[in-house]
Amino acid sequence: MPIIVGVAAVAVLVVGFVAWNSTGGADRAESAPPAATAPPSPAATGSVPAQLAAGTWVVSPLGDPGTYLTTGGDFAALSTVDPLPLTVVPGLADGTCYSFRTEDGRHLRHYDFRLRFDVAEDSDLFRADATFCQEAGTAIGTVRLRSKNYPEYLVHRRGEKLYIDKPDGSAGFPKASSFMVQEP
Repeated sequence: MPIIVGVAAVAVLVVGFVAWNSTGGADRAESAPPAATAPPSPAATGSVPAQLAAGTWVVSPLGDPGTYLTTGGDFAALSTVDPLPLTVVPGLADGTCYSFRTEDGRHLRHYDFRLRFDVAEDSDLFRADATFCQEAGTAIGTVRLRSKNYPEYLVHRRGEKLYIDKPDGSAGFPKASSFMVQEP
């Protein structure tokens, strides 16, 4: 019986302390406003896009940093040699998106869903074909590029060739449509 009385006394003291503390308890100093905290790091927030900006960049597919976007004739291709520096400029059809120009003045565009490099034409179709809107890639520091005039289509790697494709729901599509952008 003395143990039960002792346990009951401790329980009453704990309940009393909690109730007293929740109503203000002893006089408390006013607390300072919470300190500003730094924004979470990219590692803590999930996928954070690399930020495209005007300048010259090379593009690599996610998970394949030694492979670069280059040319195969007039077509965009991926290769371990001859990375192609691209000048990123405001989108020809939408200034909030981007267009990519080679040193010789050709623009990356899609034609028949395949990516290629063509001399600029003075047409709305060319400007739209050569405009891509950035979104977050599937890994930190990567981007996905969405076609301006086919917004349901993303730049997508098919082996060593590049196309715009609709996401097909496969497990590999997100990675094959995410790219790293880095200084040459």
